Amino acid sequence: MSDFGVDATWPLFLMLLAWLPLFGKSYQVFPHPSISSLPADTLSIYLHKTWRGLGAIAIISTAFAMAGPYWGELNIERLGRGAHVMIVLDRSASMNDDFTDRPTSHDGASKPDASKMAAARRVLDAFIKQSREDLIGMVSFSTSPILVAPLSGDREAVQAALNATEAGGMGFTAVARGLGMGLDYFEGKPMTGSRVILLVSDGAAHLDVKTRELLRNMFQRQQASLYWIYLRSKNGASLSDRPPEGEEQAYPEYELHAYFQTLGMPYQAYEAENPQAVQSAMKTIARLKNKPVYYKQAAPRHDLSNIFYGIALISVLGLLVLALMEVKKWRYGSE
Repeated sequence: MSDFGVDATWPLFLMLLAWLPLFGKSYQVFPHPSISSLPADTLSIYLHKTWRGLGAIAIISTAFAMAGPYWGELNIERLGRGAHVMIVLDRSASMNDDFTDRPTSHDGASKPDASKMAAARRVLDAFIKQSREDLIGMVSFSTSPILVAPLSGDREAVQAALNATEAGGMGFTAVARGLGMGLDYFEGKPMTGSRVILLVSDGAAHLDVKTRELLRNMFQRQQASLYWIYLRSKNGASLSDRPPEGEEQAYPEYELHAYFQTLGMPYQAYEAENPQAVQSAMKTIARLKNKPVYYKQAAPRHDLSNIFYGIALISVLGLLVLALMEVKKWRYGSE
């Protein structure tokens, strides 16, 4: 559906000046005592009204053109294949650490761009570029979550938000708050495709009973699937290794993984020990979410300023023609 709007409203107040040519004196005063005895000149009366009208139209059109009128965006509903994906990206300090299997250069030195965050950012950038028909948003979190890109089809906005994560991370891993904010952006929106929460994190977080129940209810209410790319640190535990009985608290990654399996919604974890494993997990996720999805494609809006400037120009030209037709000889009638 399309709509009409303006970029600025203050020029619209200039339209009040249109009253000046309608009620102000728009004729010359001649040095004669009276012309009331002369017959009415119908043509002059109509030309006089036209003069006033053109003056008002010129002022209104100019003021409206200055306001920047436009015909709004046209949203066309299309059917594609993809999903509504909210990326929940861990920005805690631990994301600056190395993978378990860190790549090295030919001389044996570690590569400087092999941190978990660098690899995640690089692969997510490629994922966003390839997701042509997905709606994508992003939430980053450390101690607190931050919405960096709302759920939309604007790839450039999401990529700009991803580029903004180049600064080093800080704080703790508040996974629950990040997931909660990501799920909140499905609230109240029509379910026109598969809903996916893509968690990219190295884990280490404990959830209390109340938080667990709250998240479980949110996932079920929003009908959202969860994919977790677990970026395993050098000293991090593997999700496939069950900890000794009674020592689960010492392995928060495994504990979090076990909780996610009780959400009652589709869940899959991908354990990545190096940048190549992250890329492989993303390819798998891209196939899993390839389902029918409805989305709206926005056509660019149309600027209407030139039309109103054109109307103002025509009105001014009309005023110029009438000014050239004006009788001025009476001014010298007494000579």
